[in-house]
Order: sequence, then C-alpha cells, then structure tokens
Amino acid sequence: MRIYLDDCQTNIDAKDVAEGLAAAARVVEGNGRMIVDVQVDGVAWSEEDLANGEFTARSAGELRLATAHPATLLRDTMMHAADAVLNAEEIQRNAAKLMQSDRFGEGLQSLLEALAVWGSVQTAVSRGLSLGIVSREALVRRGIDLDGAIVALDGRLRTLRDAMLAQDRTAISDCLMYEFPETSKRFATMLAALAQELASIEAQATAKA
Repeated sequence: MRIYLDDCQTNIDAKDVAEGLAAAARVVEGNGRMIVDVQVDGVAWSEEDLANGEFTARSAGELRLATAHPATLLRDTMMHAADAVLNAEEIQRNAAKLMQSDRFGEGLQSLLEALAVWGSVQTAVSRGLSLGIVSREALVRRGIDLDGAIVALDGRLRTLRDAMLAQDRTAISDCLMYEFPETSKRFATMLAALAQELASIEAQATAKA
C-alpha cells in the first residue's frame, strides 16, 4: 500500500488502512501536526468511516493523508465561532422583534435557535482550549480577555434563563434587544483576537519546521 503525507510518498509499510493510519499518525504527531483528511483509493473517508472497524481493516492500493498544525484548525474554528456569534445576535434581535409584535411563539423558536448556536460556540471554545495549544495565561499576557468574555456571557445567559422561567416576555425581549448585543460583540471580539493569536502560533511553528 502506497501511503502519502501531504502528497509526498512515504516509506511507511502497512497491511491495512488501520495500520497505515496509526503509523502515519505517529509520524505527523512527531512533527507537531495532525491528520485532517483521509482518502483511500481516491475516496474521501468521513469520521464515521474511520470509526468503522470493518472499513479500516481493509487493505488498499493507496492511502493519501493531509495534515495541518493544530493551531490552524483551532484558528479556523474560532473564526467560524465568531461568525456564528454574530449570526446568533441577528437571530436574537429577530426573536425580540417577533415577541414585541405579539408573535411570541415564533420569537421563542428563534430564541431557541440562537441558544443552540451559543451552545455550539461554548463547546468549540472549551474543546479548543483543552488541546493545550495556547494557555489562558498566555492570552492574558496578550490582552485577550477570554475569561471576562466567558463570565459576561454566562451572566447574560442566566439573566435570560431566569426571564424565560418567569415567563416575563418583556424582560426576555429587553434582554435580547438591549442587553445582549454588547455581550455578543465582546465575545465575538475575543474570538477574533484568539484566532489572530493562533495564526501567530501557526506562523511560528511553520517557521521552525
């Protein structure tokens, strides 16, 4: 089986896809990178394919793997998260307008959609930081207010939750229309700064390679 890393053929010898992936992973991890795309005999494999033992036990003629520095992936994730925050803000404003025009049911559906986006963003940030690519201490030194933005968001979400539990429609719409925008802007700004810091880490790693 021929095994390629970033279009360069390697001398890795493997009897099946699983063995080839494991061997390639050891090589790329030693270089501070990770596998981000897998093609087996010209067919791109999804995460589900890779998790299927029957699939990975197959032999193949060619295994092509693309790699990237973890900072690159996390940078892209933070940029997408910043865009998602701005999208959530727009959805929330629309929800507030619907509620103020006596279309509370529609507004609530929009609000739940926005809250789902926020949940995804929080998960992305939490998982991203767990990779250890950049520390909270390093972000503080760079003037990136990660913890402050997270605390502000948590507080705003609690306020919104309390208003929803109390079924206080006025408080909900006021929070969305007048209070949340500043929090959203702060969080999006933090994410953009974090993405920029990760781009710097990526550039430094590339220069050392």
